[in-house]
Amino acid sequence: MNQEKKGEARLISLKVDDDVLRQDLVHLKQMALELGASMAEIVPAQWAEVDERVRLKCANPLCSYYGMCIQCPPHHGIDLELMRRAIERYQWAILFALDVKPVELFAGNSEDRKAGIQWSRKCMEITGQVETLAFGRGYYLALGLSQSCCQRALCHQDRCLVLQGEKCPFPLKSRSSIECLGIDVFRMVTRAGWEIYPIYRSVDPAKVPRASAVGIVFVC
Repeated sequence: MNQEKKGEARLISLKVDDDVLRQDLVHLKQMALELGASMAEIVPAQWAEVDERVRLKCANPLCSYYGMCIQCPPHHGIDLELMRRAIERYQWAILFALDVKPVELFAGNSEDRKAGIQWSRKCMEITGQVETLAFGRGYYLALGLSQSCCQRALCHQDRCLVLQGEKCPFPLKSRSSIECLGIDVFRMVTRAGWEIYPIYRSVDPAKVPRASAVGIVFVC
């Protein structure tokens, strides 16, 4: 007999009581932590600022996943102005981060970074689970975003299967990265009071005190 815990389905309401909303946000934050996040906070959705310069960084210098995934530029079809307007419609979000340990898994050589894929995958999984929980509680427009490229984190293909005319093997886990939608992650995380450092190919891992995988779920 399948003992898997099933989710709830709360009646949709056009007006959620403030106390209920507050309790739900606290519960979603706690769920992110229980699922493995090192840090989680309830933040105003407007902290996720869309900046065109972030999207430019996908192509200048060229990201290794540029053009290789349906969820990445230039294939990604969500216009930044659409994203900006959408965020304006949300009020609250759950921001979370995982401490990547050792730091070398994000800041080391190419072999180290391949091993670090597990952290990106975990970040996407937490994002999806928190989004699903919010959806089940009646926040049917909840939207989860995660860092990194799903091609890298989930299916490990040389090129996205969708771009080859095939079905995505992870349709519920695959998501747009926060960065490809123009959201300034560095600013958002710093505003939350967390430490975040630039990580690049030639960085000395010994000089990076913390590496993080970041996700966000817009709730309502």
